[in-house]
Amino acid sequence: MTSRYDDHSAPKRPSDEPADEPVGQRRPTKRSAAQPVRDASIRQRPPAAPPKQSPKQSSGRWPASLLGMRWLRSWPLVVLMTFGILGTAGTAAMVSLFRIPNLPNCRAIFWPTASASLRLQCAESYAAQGDVKNLLAAIALVDRLPEDHPLRYDINQRIEEWATQVLDLSERAFEAGNLEEAIASARKIPQKTAAAAVVEERIARWQKIWKEGEDLFNSAVDQLKAKDFQKAFSLLVELLEVDNQYWSTEKYNELTQMISQGREDSRKLSEALGFAKDGTLKGFTEALKRLKKIDEKSVFYAEAQGERKKIAKQMLAAGEDLLAEKKLSDAQAMLSAIPRDVGVNKEVADFQVFVSAYQQAWAGNASGLEDAITRLKTLGKDRPLYARAQQLIAQWQGEIRNVNLLTQSQARADRGSTSDLTAAIAIAEQIPRNSSQWDKAAKQINQWQTRVENAEDRPILERADQLAAVGTADNLRAAIQEARRISSGRTLAGEADERIATWTGRVQRIEDQPLLDQARQRANAGDLSGAITVASRIGKGRALYSSAQEEIGEWQAQENGRLRLGEAVNAAARGDAQSLTNAIEIAQRVPTGSDSRARAESQISRWSWDLLAQAEAVSGRSLESAIALANQIPSQAEAFEPAQVRINSWQAALRRTEDRRSPPATEGAEFDENGLPNKLELTPAGE
Repeated sequence: MTSRYDDHSAPKRPSDEPADEPVGQRRPTKRSAAQPVRDASIRQRPPAAPPKQSPKQSSGRWPASLLGMRWLRSWPLVVLMTFGILGTAGTAAMVSLFRIPNLPNCRAIFWPTASASLRLQCAESYAAQGDVKNLLAAIALVDRLPEDHPLRYDINQRIEEWATQVLDLSERAFEAGNLEEAIASARKIPQKTAAAAVVEERIARWQKIWKEGEDLFNSAVDQLKAKDFQKAFSLLVELLEVDNQYWSTEKYNELTQMISQGREDSRKLSEALGFAKDGTLKGFTEALKRLKKIDEKSVFYAEAQGERKKIAKQMLAAGEDLLAEKKLSDAQAMLSAIPRDVGVNKEVADFQVFVSAYQQAWAGNASGLEDAITRLKTLGKDRPLYARAQQLIAQWQGEIRNVNLLTQSQARADRGSTSDLTAAIAIAEQIPRNSSQWDKAAKQINQWQTRVENAEDRPILERADQLAAVGTADNLRAAIQEARRISSGRTLAGEADERIATWTGRVQRIEDQPLLDQARQRANAGDLSGAITVASRIGKGRALYSSAQEEIGEWQAQENGRLRLGEAVNAAARGDAQSLTNAIEIAQRVPTGSDSRARAESQISRWSWDLLAQAEAVSGRSLESAIALANQIPSQAEAFEPAQVRINSWQAALRRTEDRRSPPATEGAEFDENGLPNKLELTPAGE
């Protein structure tokens, strides 16, 4: 049995063969790829032969051929032949059953002449592969047949089935995260299919869901970059609600990992920037080390790389500062620590030129500065440090001018005259304060200024000394005025100020000593108030002010003592106990340094005896009053000890009197002072 497509072309039917039954009038059976198709020649049947007559009918006797085969009457041989024939037939049937038919080579077929059944078979083989490309190829292959083709019903059924499969595969692509692929596949579905009617609606749903997931994801990433981890986590939770497996699972897991990694990388970034703030080689190195650990998949990777580049540029600036301070080894160590993967390799190469130029400029003379400028001019406009090189060139050109100014000023000062020194100072002061030559210039200016000021001010100070030597107040005042011509800040200003202070004190003593002498005279005459008034005319800050205040204090104490003693005497004049007590209290306030203190002590002693006498007089009537009066006698008075003896005796007498007045305690009394029995006898219950 041979296949219909062994020759890879449409089967040829003999012209006298009747046409096949139209397929459109019945639902064709679906053949599998493994089912062989019978050749058209097998369907041809030869014309029926006339019926044979049996030998017996034809001749009335057995034919000679049959007589020659009498050996068949041996039944064992017949059985053996029968089994042989059956075995051969079964083997042929099995071989025919399991033989794989030859399928058509669909890619080599010339389709304009191919039959509909061949198109359908190849389309089924394409569709069996199950991917969008082959399903669409299958649809395109059979959809070219005319609408009135006998197989059109079967073809339309298959097109609908395959279009639905394409839409399902597009849905799977969307769920897998391939939106563009899903849209492109869905829009290739033929418009006349039922699946095509829902394509745009399905695409709109996909785009809406995709935008929702994309917006949530991008917003979470933005919040993560802004280091708002709480907001990013909230958006992460919302991503779970997106109706798409790609966004709710794969992108959710991706964002979860990004947030987790972002927290760690944010900490590394903060720590790195903290180390970089030190501005030291150790700090920069540690910062770069920590930034290097931030993986390129991190949301902070770009920021970390940017910070690494910033730090590298900071290291270049720090290295130049070290060069300016002539710390060559430190600058080279800083340069060596700059990583080569941050995009500053050209800057590092330019910095090597800076190192060489700075070393030449360190000579400090015009020749070294010119060589340094020549070295920097090798950097063209296309170099990253060209602008900085131009700044240094301008700076060092100014330094050459400053070196020349310093040389000129030194040559002028060497002439030695005051005018030459002044001119040298003027030349040197043209050097800017930020120049490297300024320290040398400032030192020279100070020396020359000292020489000029000494030459100008020494004669003034000598004339002032001559005036002060006379010793009168007028001459001293003239000397002070002369010395004040030396202004503050000049070299001899300190000496002038010392002399002015000495001469001023001498003038004040000359002016104030008569006042102090007059005050002392009045004090000696007993006019303490007048003495205090005269001495108070010596103002604060003058030379004799401290001496005057000291004596005023003494005179004031004496005056106060007299006043207090007078008050005490007046208070004691009435002679009663209360007056004596007040007088003693006032007299105790007389200052110790006062001349009236001795008289006050004498009066206190006399008034204390009088007070004790009055206490003795009162004791006959009231011991309590006597004790109270005696207690007013001060401890420094002579009457204090006798008063204490009398107080003790009066207190003892007072206690005896109180003891006699209180009734003695009665032992065994049956009733207390309130009339209640002291003892109660309880009778047992029931008695």
